[in-house]
Amino acid sequence: MEDILDDINFHTLEELQQWVRDIKNGNRSDTNKLITSVTRSSFVEFHYKLITDRHLDVELRKQLQNKFQEHGEKAEILLLGKLENDEDIDFQAEIIFILGSISEKSKYKNQILAFARKFAESEDDYTRDRAIIVLGWVGTMNDTDILRRHLLEDEHPNCRAWSASSYMQMWFRNKRDALKLKAFEAYKKALDNEKDYFVLSVILSSVQELGKTKLGISQTALDEVDQEKIDTAKTKAMKFLERILKPKA
Repeated sequence: MEDILDDINFHTLEELQQWVRDIKNGNRSDTNKLITSVTRSSFVEFHYKLITDRHLDVELRKQLQNKFQEHGEKAEILLLGKLENDEDIDFQAEIIFILGSISEKSKYKNQILAFARKFAESEDDYTRDRAIIVLGWVGTMNDTDILRRHLLEDEHPNCRAWSASSYMQMWFRNKRDALKLKAFEAYKKALDNEKDYFVLSVILSSVQELGKTKLGISQTALDEVDQEKIDTAKTKAMKFLERILKPKA
């Protein structure tokens, strides 16, 4: 019976807690097996505590976080409760990101969206960054003004970059011409003033995807932030956007 329970990764809470202590103390190293066992267990709160346990290896915590959504609705209820009660403030950025990653089929989508909008205005750069990404996953046309403002005005380059890509993520879910037009208008305005090459690379990648156009730059060059090629592609992107946005006679 013990072998059967082990095969199906069944462990009591006490066994899992001891397992974690052994890993921390260097007495065990089977972290992949631990992740599987915790994910398949019913101990959602315990799983959450591991994700937030700063005494655990960073990579282990990241892998546990990536698996948390497999608890389904129980995971959503727990995480939303943390946000509603304003708990674990230092971890709220990760909470909204996890919720965003599982929101597509969620019956709590409206609550998740409300928190994403709230955290997009956070004074913390990383929290803002995560919330802006989530807006791309769950946001509506009503949220394009938020993306535009952060793309053009946010002081942190990551927030500006993810605002550009969130227009694209939004369009993947809802391919409306009005949404694409709003994105193009924001991209054109941003290209006029943006100096950060990482942000420029994300804008150009988004223009290529939404515009179904080639700007003479490969995705590899964009990923590697090749400044010379980005400068050349930026000029082409501006001409493309001017042509697209030119009022029809």
